[in-house]
Amino acid sequence: MALHFWKYHGLGNDFVVVEGGAPMAPARAVAICDRHRGIGADGVLGVLPARDGGAARMHIFNPDGSVAAMCGNGIRCVARHLAETRALDGEIVVETDSGPRTCTVHRGPAGVDSVTVEMGRARIEGTQEFVVGVERVRTLRVSMGNPHAVILDGPDAARAGVLGPAIEALVPGGVNVGFGRAAGSSVDLVVWERGAGLTEACGTGACAAAVAALHEGRLDGSGPVTVRLPGGALEITVGPDLAVRMKGPAEKVFEGETEL
Repeated sequence: MALHFWKYHGLGNDFVVVEGGAPMAPARAVAICDRHRGIGADGVLGVLPARDGGAARMHIFNPDGSVAAMCGNGIRCVARHLAETRALDGEIVVETDSGPRTCTVHRGPAGVDSVTVEMGRARIEGTQEFVVGVERVRTLRVSMGNPHAVILDGPDAARAGVLGPAIEALVPGGVNVGFGRAAGSSVDLVVWERGAGLTEACGTGACAAAVAALHEGRLDGSGPVTVRLPGGALEITVGPDLAVRMKGPAEKVFEGETEL
């Protein structure tokens, strides 16, 4: 059956957004994400009926068909989608498998230009070392409703492409692996995403990296942190109680129908 879809991206982290009463089959999500034979995306975001009073519930398929509990760039795209298709403004509550998240849509002359998301409280789970080949890698484990291992010795994409999948495979259920460098009030970051690989940007990864850098005293003060990813920058604010706020763009690319 033909499926109506919308294509969005947040800093190049791109998604196919679909609406329905229940998630599609994982195999269909894999076919849709295929960049050569499908639409092409870093994930499929299902906009489903809310269960607990929110505007909608977000279901996330990774491109390998696995399910993610939370996606920072994805939720900004869903918030923009809801604002524009349902004429919503102000605070929009999106339910996720990690709990409800309040999103504030900001409009400019051309329409929605950014979204702020209350990402909830980060949880610092301590240090964890991984041995990959002859290298011993120290990480700080941070949960943003999904698991992260943050390495703050440099944002090397080539190294991330080697160590990322190796570390992901060493953690039961997998883990997102961030490779960053913090200085002043900013972090440069690349992320190996669980179930997706290297992406242009990772919203929860940016939050986890800011939390890790502040926790380890790598940043000045506790004001907003600019996290620069390959696809662009996010503004991350970490409160004293580790409540995290993320602000960034969400862009609509096109919409259409597919029989995939």
